[in-house]
Amino acid sequence: MSFDLRTALTTIAPTIATMLGGPLAGTAITALESAFGLAPGAGADGITAVIQGGQMTPEILAAVRAADQRHAEVLGQQGIDLQKLNADRDAAEMAATVEDRKDARAHNSGNSAVWTLAYVVLGTFAAIMAAVLYGCYTLITGGITVKDVAVVAAISGLVGSIVGYVAANAQQVIGFIYGGSIGSEKKTEALADSVKQAIGAVQSKQS
Repeated sequence: MSFDLRTALTTIAPTIATMLGGPLAGTAITALESAFGLAPGAGADGITAVIQGGQMTPEILAAVRAADQRHAEVLGQQGIDLQKLNADRDAAEMAATVEDRKDARAHNSGNSAVWTLAYVVLGTFAAIMAAVLYGCYTLITGGITVKDVAVVAAISGLVGSIVGYVAANAQQVIGFIYGGSIGSEKKTEALADSVKQAIGAVQSKQS
């Protein structure tokens, strides 16, 4: 499972963690960059690197909690309900997604070229997933021997990225035909991460 910054901060800074899930995410990231002593623009990746690297000192922890308290007070004074704000943003995104798909279906459902492309995308996705599963099976059964751990790590990242890209396109096709949701689209990222982790797990057993 990929690292979830919001989950990691829930008990430490609940207000900022909630802000990360909505339209105030940018403000939350800026506050965290300052608390972590990072340069502006370091973003979620920079913050995540500090946490995962075990570099979160007591001073940083105190600064994060202080920032969370300040934001909680300001939001309370302004009467802002973060849960409702986030829910409204999600609802607006969902409505926009539904309208976009309805419009796409209305204009392209009768276009044979669109359906041909859809078949190609889904066929490519199926072929790639079959190849990945076969490759993982071969690694597990010893058919492929790991000689250079660094090379395998690089390959697993590349394979995961390819799977994520093709899965995202396949999800668009499924969404066009059957409908879908924002949550289902986000699962493509989880799929790519799972592929990377599966290859990495096999790699660690053989090294």
